[in-house]
Amino acid sequence: MFNNVALDVVIGLVFIFLLYSLLASIIQEIIATKLAFRSKILEKAILRMLEDGKTTSSLPLLDSLKGFYKLIFRSNNLKNKKFGTAFYAHPLIKYLAEDNWFSKPDYLNAKNFSKIIIDLLHGIDSDFKGTNILKIKDSIDSGILKENLKAVDKENPANKEYDKQRQGVPAGDSEKEINSETKLFLQSLLAESKGDIEKFKLLLENWFDDTMQRATGWYKRYTQYILVIIGFILAITFNVDTIAIAKILSKDDKARDQIVQMAIEGNEKYKSMVDRYRSGNMSDRQDTMTEENDTLLNKTYQLIMDDANKSSK
Repeated sequence: MFNNVALDVVIGLVFIFLLYSLLASIIQEIIATKLAFRSKILEKAILRMLEDGKTTSSLPLLDSLKGFYKLIFRSNNLKNKKFGTAFYAHPLIKYLAEDNWFSKPDYLNAKNFSKIIIDLLHGIDSDFKGTNILKIKDSIDSGILKENLKAVDKENPANKEYDKQRQGVPAGDSEKEINSETKLFLQSLLAESKGDIEKFKLLLENWFDDTMQRATGWYKRYTQYILVIIGFILAITFNVDTIAIAKILSKDDKARDQIVQMAIEGNEKYKSMVDRYRSGNMSDRQDTMTEENDTLLNKTYQLIMDDANKSSK
């Protein structure tokens, strides 16, 4: 088409690889949605913050394998984690989720995080006197949360674990709900705030935002593992052989012109898709998977599949 065989072959190869990489990304996104990857990574980040010392093992490789397993399969990550369980049993978190199957939200903002932490450390204010920083300090120093949540929805997984943890708990150290490492960090934030409740809230929000930036990196790393697996499956399924494709394009003028034409026509069509699926922020992403977005995702998948099938003929 450009009267340059080598250039046309390169354009054709790039377009074919773009198609299959987009196809892999769409499949990965569908898997991530159906298996609730984002809510699982968010939960991992929250527990890393509130249950420091209870979320890792002595073998780094085992941590990585366990993390991948928990991403794919459902598991009770709140077991023996009292602060984390109370956080997820808080009404604000429970009702951000879709239902008791998808029982944890995909996204959370910093203000909601700080509000829940303040509620748990201070107790929900019912006397209209405002938040007392001394109550928060007492809760952190004692390691015992002030708010005793009373669950209405008994079938919610966080509520079930919350009630289970508080049944027949003996007096003593076992009552402590804030572990020593998290307690030390909260004491550090409280000291930095110098008794100013608004500054303490801001420090909690900054802590959350910093953690979410790292959680976004965790999410991208896990999805890259998934993409590699999907890529291998697609390469085998569609017989994507670079050398064979290059030979066909260099010899078959009709096939080469058709692929280059598809590349030109698909330039704008696929640009917006690439931009959309680059996004992966865990704290402020707003394109939650509504029914409309789910339909759009499947239509996009079908569009790319059609072009992929054309290019492989």
